[in-house]
Amino acid sequence: MNLSFQTPLSLVITFVIVSFAVSYYVYRYTVPQISAAKRSLLIVVRGLALTFILLAICEPLFRLISHEEKRPTIALLADISLSMSQTDGAGNREKALVSLLHSDAVKALSRSADLKLFCFSYAASPLLPESLTISGGTTNISSALQSSLKSIDDLRGIILLTDGNYNAGTNPLYDAEKSRIPIFTVGIGDTNEQKDISVSKLLTNSIGYVDAAIPVDATIKASGISPRTVSVSLMEEGGKIAEQTVSIPSANTAAEIPVKFSYTPKSDGVKKLSVAVAGIDGEMTAKNNARSALIKILKNKMNIVVIAGTVSPDVAAVMQALNTDKNIEAPLFYQLPNGEFKSQKENAEIQSSLTKADAVVLIGFPSSFTTVPFIQRFQQTIASRSIPVLFIASRTLDLQKVRSLEKIFPFTVTSERIDEQMVLPVVPEKNKFHQLLQNDGAPWQKLPPLFYSLQTFSAKPEALNLLSVQIQNVPLANPLFLIRNTGNTKSAAFLGYGIHRWKILTGSTNETKDFFTQWFSSLIRWLATREQDTFLRVEPSKEFYSQGEQVDFSGQVYNESYQPLDNAEVIVSVRSQRGNEHYETTLSSLGTGLYDGSIGNLSEGDFTYSASALFNGDTVGTTKGRISVGEQSVEFAETKMNKPLLVQMASSSGGEYADASAFSVLEKKIFARKEMQLMMRPLTSEFELWNLPSFLTIIVLLFGAEWIIRKQSGML
Repeated sequence: MNLSFQTPLSLVITFVIVSFAVSYYVYRYTVPQISAAKRSLLIVVRGLALTFILLAICEPLFRLISHEEKRPTIALLADISLSMSQTDGAGNREKALVSLLHSDAVKALSRSADLKLFCFSYAASPLLPESLTISGGTTNISSALQSSLKSIDDLRGIILLTDGNYNAGTNPLYDAEKSRIPIFTVGIGDTNEQKDISVSKLLTNSIGYVDAAIPVDATIKASGISPRTVSVSLMEEGGKIAEQTVSIPSANTAAEIPVKFSYTPKSDGVKKLSVAVAGIDGEMTAKNNARSALIKILKNKMNIVVIAGTVSPDVAAVMQALNTDKNIEAPLFYQLPNGEFKSQKENAEIQSSLTKADAVVLIGFPSSFTTVPFIQRFQQTIASRSIPVLFIASRTLDLQKVRSLEKIFPFTVTSERIDEQMVLPVVPEKNKFHQLLQNDGAPWQKLPPLFYSLQTFSAKPEALNLLSVQIQNVPLANPLFLIRNTGNTKSAAFLGYGIHRWKILTGSTNETKDFFTQWFSSLIRWLATREQDTFLRVEPSKEFYSQGEQVDFSGQVYNESYQPLDNAEVIVSVRSQRGNEHYETTLSSLGTGLYDGSIGNLSEGDFTYSASALFNGDTVGTTKGRISVGEQSVEFAETKMNKPLLVQMASSSGGEYADASAFSVLEKKIFARKEMQLMMRPLTSEFELWNLPSFLTIIVLLFGAEWIIRKQSGML
């Protein structure tokens, strides 16, 4: 401890000397005369009082320093997602997790460290081992790591108890590589392929037409099963409509068997299609034996007008994709150097085709050949009928003319210079489940690069960026694929070019060869489908949810002039198709006509939702839709422990990996580390004496004591 002043020590000493000198001068003679002892006491009391007053000017600071032992802070994260409820060759994972949490090793951790217990599935929360419940519908390891890093001060290490099978959020290996905190991973489960058969993938169109065949492609995954044949069924609303028999090869390796069905709807509406494979005796779980999809079935064919600034490989790729769909009529008009348009069909006229169009695709249009009068007529036609527009960029664009059409596009032109670079597509995390990205099987990361201009375009505030770009493994926020759905108008824009590469260069593998055609067909169907109610739009974040997962809704409300409407009351009602459950929520206003909200704890099953918007007591609009909960949990898609990921995470972060059976050994290794030793932390307390009430109290008491002595001595 020490005492310091804001003024030089010489001045402090001077103040003390002056205080006692003044006191001595005052009491050298007294009337009446008093004893020498009493006079000395008065000199001391007055001197001390004056000293304290003058010292206050010097701002005395008293500092008290002590030390305390600081135990290392460690976060323990326990995976409580549904995959941890499985039983494999290593035993029941839930029992193994409970055993670890009550083990002597965890008790030793609690004694030697400040142990913070968390559980996680889609998010992290504090854990009480006695109330552990395995119920999470998704596994987001990345979110759990980030939550612990942000919420705990002076964290020295993270212990992760999991099977490593994440299915939400970013790859946790990225977090481990960036972490300055060592991550100690403990693997729970068997690393061998389990005896199991499942439907691992299901791909089909999101929109179809009555009496028009729709391809339904599924993949059956089998492991640990002896050679045999099994039946695979296609079902509509739970009723079987087709069946195939497939052969399972040798049990030594995991096998993926493709199965193709054709579905021809007989009526319009939202249909639930399911592909189910017959179960096998002794398989690990039957909860992954089926997958489903919701398809919106429409009545009529679509008329899609394609306008190209010039003939190009991208035009050919788009036309091939459109012509493979029997439910699409797609006349092509390409521009000649004289400004006129030529059609593939005789006697076709562009203006009359536009008046019948359900949607328009612009490829490299407008170009330098496009006349201003045609642009004006085109814009008037689009606006008068609210025709949806898909824009595809090209190096031959006339960007000044593109800027004149910005009103109908989901982007703005920020530069009239094209700076061409090669980029790869990147799916933003928040939009990975959007229906136009076909997340269940779209190999975005395996597509070849495209051409792109970084500085040319920017997204409008109301547009949704479904694809960004990546250059040399560096993801950027620049938009590549945008959509906009406001009022009664839809628009989309693909701001790169060279998309024919996605069709031509991906034909060598089964995974990617049909990707472009399927994705483009889905995009066109979404674009050309008119909404039932143009003033209110409420949509769930996705159509299929895991059990226990929160169902998020987003909404848009417009007035009769299609201007965003704030402060409306948007009520969403969710009802089980069995009729025995009902949930309701009111969406919160985000401003500019946007609303959001959520409903949690829906049980497993099919649900319909309806939404209504009220403003000043009047109904603005209504809408409805359908969702499914818990039927095809992603938690059962992978049955073996992901040990390679856990080993990489530990190695990348400077931690260590251990199997669940070796957790006690890992605990000893953790505390053998230098950063896990006890530390002596200095504790410093500072007191500004002149600000303390007791400082003034002492001065008052000293003067009071002087007054009492003087009174008793008859000196007053």
